[in-house]
Amino acid sequence: MRPAPTPTAEMEVEYIDWLQEDFKSDPWLTYRFRKYTPNPKRIPWKNTRQIKRQYQYTFSVNWMVGTLLSWPVAAMIGRHFKTTKGGVPAVRLNRMVHDFPNVEPGRNARNIFRWYSILSAAIFGLAFAHCVTDNAQKSQNQWYARPDLKPYAAMVKDPEFNHTHDTMIKTQYVPKFEKDGKRSPLYRYFMARDADFTIKENPYQKVHPDDVWDPRKGHYSTYSNSFQQHH
Repeated sequence: MRPAPTPTAEMEVEYIDWLQEDFKSDPWLTYRFRKYTPNPKRIPWKNTRQIKRQYQYTFSVNWMVGTLLSWPVAAMIGRHFKTTKGGVPAVRLNRMVHDFPNVEPGRNARNIFRWYSILSAAIFGLAFAHCVTDNAQKSQNQWYARPDLKPYAAMVKDPEFNHTHDTMIKTQYVPKFEKDGKRSPLYRYFMARDADFTIKENPYQKVHPDDVWDPRKGHYSTYSNSFQQHH
């Protein structure tokens, strides 16, 4: 490996500006404020946290969608538990009865329906989210070779372009709206005049498959180290 170039005055100003913009993106209030202090490990921490938040957001959205889709079945379950096998309303008999009970006829039936229907919908939505959410969104780093999860030296020049790093960034991180958001199907459908209709490139057409980042494997291949020989 060739040594890193000596930083010049222009390069120092460029990296300092980059650090300034990166510091602006830090949260104001956080219980992990020590992780955001200036040190080489703050960049891997922020990247890992971003990937984790992306996965949690996707899982939560799928959970809500699954809950809404399963509501008809959950409503049937709630209606089933409103009555006993004999057809009479199910009334819970507590061991401790207070002096002024609420004797409204439909109160107990509504409470039982809400309890069983909402709980059933939440369970079905959770199962739907586990089946639909792709676990490849998590930060898999089996070879410990991913540069975005290593200590980052801000004053060192970034390595040259390679397809592994480029495909990993595009696959693992959610792109910004101003870059790839206008290429989404919903944006193209509702705002066709402002959308971007450029065709996305297939990285497997130009480079070797081992040099393309595969989130399901989690193997970051490099040209200087053949890690796969040890597996």
